Amino acid sequence: MCRSRRDRGFTLVELLAVVAIIGVLAVLAVAGFRKYMNSARTGDAKSIIAGIRVAEESYRAETLSYLSCSTTLEQYYPATKPDGKKRHWVQKTHARFDDWMTLNVVTDSPTAFVFAVNAGGPGTAPPAPSTSSKPTWPSPTTEPWYVIQAAGDSDQDGKTFALLVSSSFNGEIYVENDAE
Repeated sequence: MCRSRRDRGFTLVELLAVVAIIGVLAVLAVAGFRKYMNSARTGDAKSIIAGIRVAEESYRAETLSYLSCSTTLEQYYPATKPDGKKRHWVQKTHARFDDWMTLNVVTDSPTAFVFAVNAGGPGTAPPAPSTSSKPTWPSPTTEPWYVIQAAGDSDQDGKTFALLVSSSFNGEIYVENDAE
């Protein structure tokens, strides 16, 4: 039996349906990839923050106070501002290099984040972070404290991604603009 020419091919509607399905799958794949990349980027900063926290607790065990490696939460290390460029952790020309080396934090690879650590004693107020929503600190403080702020600008648009940790947060990490 011979089939007619019309029965052998795909109709335009069938082709458009296949193209639409492929488009939807592509959008889902891109969204998933972005989520994965944001998670990976956050992981780098979180691991360095964890290292800083362990180092601060070790320092406190020896000296009964935390080490302030930055005069403000905007005095960053290993670079002066978040610009999306990856840098090695050891920056000997940084003004507070010796303080950062006292913490003895080690990284596996260069990081695109910059970090600030501010610390103080009982009765002094922690500084306000540069995040848009400000966490509430205990007032007055009755124990030594530290605040760690990490910032990054992966797409170099001037909008920063920030992570904030404090000794008074009980291990919680405040994240702002994680989709940056």
